Amino acid sequence: MQGFFAIKKICTDKSVGATESTSPISFPPLNYEKLTSVRLNPDFTAPPARARPLLARNLNHFRIAFALSILILSAVTISKAIELRPPTLEAWNAYVRTVTSSMEQRAKGDHPFLWVDESPDLKKRVLAGEVVVAPHDHAKISNGLIHHWVGAIFFPGATLDQVNAVLDDYDHYKDIYAPMITKSKLLERTDQREKVNLLLVGKAVGVIGAVDTDDEVQTVKVDADKMYSVSNSVRAQEISDYGKPSEHLLPQDQGPGYVWRTFGITRLMQRDGGVYLEMETISLSRGIPWEFRWLVAPVTEHLPRTVMMQTLNDTREAVKKAAKSASEQK
Repeated sequence: MQGFFAIKKICTDKSVGATESTSPISFPPLNYEKLTSVRLNPDFTAPPARARPLLARNLNHFRIAFALSILILSAVTISKAIELRPPTLEAWNAYVRTVTSSMEQRAKGDHPFLWVDESPDLKKRVLAGEVVVAPHDHAKISNGLIHHWVGAIFFPGATLDQVNAVLDDYDHYKDIYAPMITKSKLLERTDQREKVNLLLVGKAVGVIGAVDTDDEVQTVKVDADKMYSVSNSVRAQEISDYGKPSEHLLPQDQGPGYVWRTFGITRLMQRDGGVYLEMETISLSRGIPWEFRWLVAPVTEHLPRTVMMQTLNDTREAVKKAAKSASEQK
């Protein structure tokens, strides 16, 4: 399992310089009437119910998680290549250890397994069919930015196996999450670990970005009704001049630095007549020059939320389609 971590990475090289002649990707508009966002506490727990919605509006961008905000940054802020520095990587590793420890505590029962169980308001909204997405305050590190988001959705009438089968179907991600994913392939699989390769392509503000990634995904089944997976990028290489004769992979940890590392957690729990799905996505990018932060801040809030919502809704549609197909075959 679990798909979202293997699909959440996208970046761009500013040298791409895409125009309409490069066959830009268009994305259908979304129409969410009631979408809720709640900002997390520093320890990754939900705030009390008084933390009210931050977002209730129509959204109209594309697919896979938070890293789209970094794609936008590439078009407006940074032109020089940069190399990932050891202090930045050390800070990232420390942050990942903190998130991993939090998940282990959830699995042991020290904290609620589900994020939505920490707030009656969140749980009520998810059960009512809403897609709930919240940002975590970006950790401050040297020469880099950490982006952390969490989203939740409920599949009424579904089973744990049905939802997990969709998330585990890596070879069909290019269909489920098209047109963002243009290639998806399961490279290795054992009882508890998987390795996945994906090619992701997207366009924003006239810039086309692409990245070729390998993720290792480890799955833990807590009991008959609960499971989670942890995904860690072992390779993420940006593609320069994507779609052109000069297209080539850039060395890892070198280049624009829009996505250096990614990490994610997916939680599944069968309860209340259906299945809860929660996704946490964390990425490491280069820092934003201070003179552009006022311009970029609204983008880094709006677009990651949008793509997380779309990803969860794409997953819901895939679960519905799989359930319908299984029913027709009986």
